[in-house]
Parts: sequence; C-alpha cells; structure tokens
Amino acid sequence: MNHRLFHVSQFVEASQFPHKRWVRWVYGICGLLGLGVVGGGNAVGWDQGPIRPVSPIQVRDATRASGNHASPPLTTITGRDGAPMVLLPAGEFWMGTSEQELAQLVRDCVQAGWRADRMACEQYFSDEQPRHRVVLDAFYLDQFEVTNAQFAAFVRSTGYVTTAEREGWAYAYVQEQGTWQVKDVVGASWRKPDGVEDIFQVGHEQHPVTQVSWEDAHAYCQWAGKRLPTEAEFEYATRAGTSTRFWWGQAYPSTRLVGNFADEAAKRQFPQWGFILSGYDDGYVKTAPVGSFERNAWGLADMIGNVWEWTADWYEKNYYAGSPALNPKGPLHGEERVIRGGSWHSAPQDLRSALRMWITPTVRTDKIGFRCAQDARL
Repeated sequence: MNHRLFHVSQFVEASQFPHKRWVRWVYGICGLLGLGVVGGGNAVGWDQGPIRPVSPIQVRDATRASGNHASPPLTTITGRDGAPMVLLPAGEFWMGTSEQELAQLVRDCVQAGWRADRMACEQYFSDEQPRHRVVLDAFYLDQFEVTNAQFAAFVRSTGYVTTAEREGWAYAYVQEQGTWQVKDVVGASWRKPDGVEDIFQVGHEQHPVTQVSWEDAHAYCQWAGKRLPTEAEFEYATRAGTSTRFWWGQAYPSTRLVGNFADEAAKRQFPQWGFILSGYDDGYVKTAPVGSFERNAWGLADMIGNVWEWTADWYEKNYYAGSPALNPKGPLHGEERVIRGGSWHSAPQDLRSALRMWITPTVRTDKIGFRCAQDARL
C-alpha cells in the first residue's frame, strides 16, 4: 500500500504538519500544526561521491545576477514565447539521497519529532533512494518560472481556458475566521489566485503564474514549442553541478538571499506559522517576481522556492530502484505527477535539491507553477 496515497477532499500543504513533508489529499478539515523553527546556521556534511565532469560545450557570454559568485559564461536562446532559456550541458550526476545523507536526515527527523519514531522517519525519505547515477543529454531550460504576463499572452493567442476556470474554483491560502487556511475558493484562477485580487491590477505581471494544473502547464509548453522538464532534468538543473544538500551549500541560508521561502516575512503576516526559516527575510509573503533572488551556478532562478513546479513525470515511490541511467523519463503510467522545487510556503526541510513531492495532476493551487524545457539539437 502506498503510505502517501489518500482520497480527495481537501488539499493541505505538507509543511503544515510535523509528521509530513509531502503534499497530500485528506478527508475532512485538518487543523494547522507548526513545525519547530529552524535556525539559519545549521550545517550538515557528507560525501556524495565523485561526479564526472560535464561535456564541454561552446558558450557565449550572458549576464546574470549571482550574488557573491563569479558568473560563468552561459549559452542562451530566446524561446518562441520570448522567455530566455539556458543550455544545460550534457553530463551525469548523483540523483537522490545517499545513505549518509539519509542517516543525518533521520537524526534530524527524530530530534525534531517530524514523525512518530525512527522507522517512520526512515520511511519519510525513502522515495529519494537509492541514490543513483543519471546521465542526461544537453537540454534547454527556461531561466525563470513562467510569468503571469507570459501565460496571459498564451491565453490571448489560443483562447485557452484553464482547469480552474472550467471548474470554477481552485485551492488557495486564505484567511477565514481569524486563521489562515488552505481552502477551495470559488472564482480562484490564474487571474485571481486568491479569488479576489486580479494579478494585473496589483502589478503581478512578472510573478510566476499559479493556479495551473498539469494539463494547463503542458498546454502552455506545447504552444511555446517546448515541453515540461523531466524530474531528473529538474534535479540536475537545480544542483547545477553541486552535490550538497542545497544548491547553495550544506547550511540553511541566513542572510544570503537564495530564494522565496516560509520565513520572517511570512511569519509577520501568518503568526501561527511555526515552520519558518528563522532569521531569513526574503521580503515577500507569497510569490515574488521571478528572478528576484540569487541564481544557481548555471544562471537559473527560483529552482528552489517561490512556487512548486510541475514536471513531466508520473510519480512512483520506488521508481529510483529501477530507473534507467540514461535520460530517465519516469513511469509510463501513474495517478500523480511529480512536483519539485518548494514554494513561498515551504518549510526549511523542503528546500533540498533531492526532495520529491507528488500531487494529482488536476490540482491547481496558489503554490504551484512551472517552467518549460526544450531538447538541444547541437
């Protein structure tokens, strides 16, 4: 039995629960529970093993913001939708969670009380194992998450109607009876993520589009002559040549602004949140304009945080055990799709490069968006 499979009634974000880290469906209305506050200086070390250098490619210079890091040259193109895309080199990497990393995660889990006992904690991370070698061909990936302005251009061009618009509702994090809850909101859609404010009236054209189902994201990428990235491509792109817990290193961030997460800014508006990244303040309660924070070594923005992102893959808990090494594309069939990358609502433990989550493909929320990929024909 899949220990993470529940039937539909209400969407609840995992990081609200001390014993869950995935997105799940549950019967009834669950109360919000807080995780312990995590400090910004915690570091965890382990050896991920050697990784073969990526294949050499010819590149041209492209400017990017990268915090305190030197900017390597990038190869970029402009997609049919006007979005800049970065060429990610062919190469290999270690995908998933190593035994050493798992041991540390389990210790953290037991100490923080995320699950009932050690066995439950081990199960908690089990879909990230075994760590395995993956080899990928070169591909292009959108440098930024798809924005509201870009999605609006798609809708104007095609007359497309999203899942939320057809069904008349979507899930959103809203205030009700003095508390903030995830609710099914009548009238919520990509134009009005919370069912009230119009994105264009509040100046959110450059924020990532949300309230899009997997079908909606897939339709946009097809229109743009692209596709959704595979789960393996997403982790490869997130890591950007690193083998550390996070793409920026081993420690939770403190003053270094690497993304939009559940933090002090969110805590000021949502005082009941107990799972924030203590001492970190990205300045945004919910979504931020794409590219507002430090980019990874390959010039990609918001690979962790801002919004979860749809991938092409169906989810299977034990897929890594038999996954092909070359260009894995996920199971042939499934009931849920993989989402990656965390969101503005994500707790600190949800920021790791290896983190896997899944959700029913018809779901649309104010925490899920996407970006597109494209095969490289070199």
